Amino acid sequence: MKQVLFILTVFALILGACNSSKGPDVSHIHLSVEPQLFFIDLFEMNEDDLDNEIIRLHQKYGTYLDAYSQQIIKIGSPSSPNYNNYLSSFLNYEDNKDVFKACKEQYSDTKNVAEDLTEAFKHYKYYFPEAEIPQVYLHTSYFHQNLAMDSGWVSISVENYLGADCEFYEWLAKPLYLRQKMIPEKLVPDIMKAMAIGNFSFETKNEDVISKMISQGKVHYFIKQMIPDIQDTLLFDFSEVQFKWCENYEADIWASMVEQKHLYETNRMVIQKYVGDSPFTYYFGNESPGKAAVFLGYKIIEAYMKNNPDTSLEDLLNIKDGHLILQEARYRP
Repeated sequence: MKQVLFILTVFALILGACNSSKGPDVSHIHLSVEPQLFFIDLFEMNEDDLDNEIIRLHQKYGTYLDAYSQQIIKIGSPSSPNYNNYLSSFLNYEDNKDVFKACKEQYSDTKNVAEDLTEAFKHYKYYFPEAEIPQVYLHTSYFHQNLAMDSGWVSISVENYLGADCEFYEWLAKPLYLRQKMIPEKLVPDIMKAMAIGNFSFETKNEDVISKMISQGKVHYFIKQMIPDIQDTLLFDFSEVQFKWCENYEADIWASMVEQKHLYETNRMVIQKYVGDSPFTYYFGNESPGKAAVFLGYKIIEAYMKNNPDTSLEDLLNIKDGHLILQEARYRP
């Protein structure tokens, strides 16, 4: 699995229908994942003794502090002459202080997050027994970078998980369909999504609609294996009504794509309209959710794994040929 530092933006969503899948027995896997409250350590430093406080942070967080400073909030290396001034400006920016207060109120108690992370990483260890479990950090970035990871850690920006009605999102003019996904319940699924994207390649052999649908479907399938009881709406970023719409019209969606000969379409705008973030899927009408085609991609992955029971999760993630997956899935909605 590749080990690289990367940054990606992901968001959250609302609750809805439940899944009854229990997944494999992971009770024999003994590990505990306790997220570290980096954002509190950072904002509650004694600024009258900033030099020593930065040394203390470096001793506790090591190279993560460098990555946070350079890659996430982009103020340069802690070893640079102007670092203290830049950091002080970041900490004392009035809006940043307000965001920190809201994040501390929501996330100073990590008991529930720790329990959910531990269960998810137990499943990760079940499927990938040789993998190292990363340290999880909670940070704030004033809405710049949501998720970052390196070989030994993954870090998530908690200000993006304060609830759909958070006033910050309204100030930032976040569209409603995105604000509805920025909830605490999405934090752990997004961390597991980062584990998928950071450790496996989701490049596709072909640059067409069906390949992108299946690639994103694999990501959702991975999350489902890590969190077997995740709600369907949480998994797909759908409301309950939107999820039911996809279930009811699955065959019609597929028939429409086949009829329009869009499955193997390589036009980037067409691909984006099927699998990109949007309030609804352009080709399916205003009642459809955005990325409704990804729901079909997930269903194709489910069919593939059912018809190829000897395929491991790692084998699946390493298959780059979406056309092959579609052929061997024998998908019939």
